[in-house]
Amino acid sequence: MYSVESLVRALVNVSEKAANLARLCRANEDIFKLLVQEKTKDEANPRFVRDFKTLADVLIQEMVRHDIGKEFPELKENIRGEESSTFTNSLGETITVEVGDSLEETANLLEKVLYGNKLVADLLAGEVHRDITTEDAAKIEGLDVEISSADVGIWVDPIDGTAEYIQGKARDTAVPNIPASGLRCVTVLLGVYEIESGRPIVGVINQPFAVEADDGKFSGKIFWGVAIDGVKRTNVPQAEAAGAAAGRKKVAILSSAENKKYIYYLRDTLGYSIIFSAGAGHKILKLIQGDADLYLVSTGSTYKWDTCGPQAILRALGGGLINLQETIDTKTVVELSYARNSGKCNIGGVLGFRTHTQLMEFSKLL
Repeated sequence: MYSVESLVRALVNVSEKAANLARLCRANEDIFKLLVQEKTKDEANPRFVRDFKTLADVLIQEMVRHDIGKEFPELKENIRGEESSTFTNSLGETITVEVGDSLEETANLLEKVLYGNKLVADLLAGEVHRDITTEDAAKIEGLDVEISSADVGIWVDPIDGTAEYIQGKARDTAVPNIPASGLRCVTVLLGVYEIESGRPIVGVINQPFAVEADDGKFSGKIFWGVAIDGVKRTNVPQAEAAGAAAGRKKVAILSSAENKKYIYYLRDTLGYSIIFSAGAGHKILKLIQGDADLYLVSTGSTYKWDTCGPQAILRALGGGLINLQETIDTKTVVELSYARNSGKCNIGGVLGFRTHTQLMEFSKLL
């Protein structure tokens, strides 16, 4: 049995290590050149791996598996993520990216993946093996709940909003508090779920590029939530959870590719202001923070790693994420499930809500 409190602290700390890696990759010129090499085949430098953005994703994912697995050994085999850890470098060598027991071991493996770029390998390995204890983790207390490691799994999305991350635009066109695109739409998502029931019970969202300083450097924000055995806790300020702007027009946050019939219904029938924004994790975060009231994606274009962590935080606030098509077909509310053998894709689309009032209003269409 494990303490939920200790697990949440570990997830918050490792999310900040992930954020540091994401910021390092964007801030360092040597790494950034590798990140953009694969935009076109003719522009690519043959010395480097073909898709360094995937290496950044995989390294974060493997770091999460290493750090959480070290502290909670029985959980390691139940940690799953978006990326494959196998790489083929420019020499045709197939390499499995892993975090070693020592900084030197990890650096040597990364140097091989990066075709001899020792500077970048050492920088990345140093961040992977750095000990971090965040102020956010230090404030977590009073979660007197235990879980069995055999009963839970973890979904990891190491960098959600990859296109925004690669483009690297710091400033973007946005309505108040909701950027349409850019680095603020990038998130690191960690979610713990019960394998048999499929319920998400712990969520962590790290927003690595939340705040830009005058010198161009970024700092992040961390959000967490727990919803298990009647215990509902989150660090999201209650003022945000209740709605960021009292009396403002209702906001639905969507992808610009959303089905027009839903856009028209939300806007013309229910009176929502429609806001388009990037990143599934970021859009749900805006729901969590109270900047939006409804989140909708009507196609199966999101995955378990996109939604597990954010859904747990929403549940802690009294909201949730439901399977849109299953709810329409069965005429009953069907929450997204992460149960064993439930697959990776959220087939049928997703509807996210902060309060049941919004859910019941939208259900008129269902």
